[in-house]
Amino acid sequence: MEDKGFSNLFFSIYKFLLILLTLVMFIIVGANVFSRFVLNNSLGWADELSRFIFIWISFLGAVLAYNTDDHVGLNFVIARIPSAKVQNIVNLISDILILLVVSFITYYGYIVATSATNVSPALYIPMSYVYSVVPVSGLMMVIINLSKIKKHIDLFKENEKEISVSAEEYGGAE
Repeated sequence: MEDKGFSNLFFSIYKFLLILLTLVMFIIVGANVFSRFVLNNSLGWADELSRFIFIWISFLGAVLAYNTDDHVGLNFVIARIPSAKVQNIVNLISDILILLVVSFITYYGYIVATSATNVSPALYIPMSYVYSVVPVSGLMMVIINLSKIKKHIDLFKENEKEISVSAEEYGGAE
């Protein structure tokens, strides 16, 4: 039960961080639009920084969507399978394939992030900071995926179907 409480706390903070990054990006883009069209002088760094923040928001948001099962899926097909064991086997195979893909992306994302030696043109930020979102988000997805695999194995052993939780209960999109 403590694990669930920690997970809820972690993802509450995580959502707050995503909201904060989105607000920062909104302010930067708004300031640049104001500067460009009212003051007739564009902020040279604003496009670059907002692009980097958007990249981080996209990858970190994908982790949140994966955790809450908000990604596009064919759950309605799996839900029509009458056997709980077969449902869990299909979910388990799916999660193992996802684990392989995410592990591959995480590994090669780490190689790219650690080998990057260039800096961004306007802000002189090392691009390894920007690229590091790939292994960071990938590692979080691997952890979430291992948790999902464990859940499907437990459900398989107990011969129970996975309880579908609607997106609104997670606070996710519909």
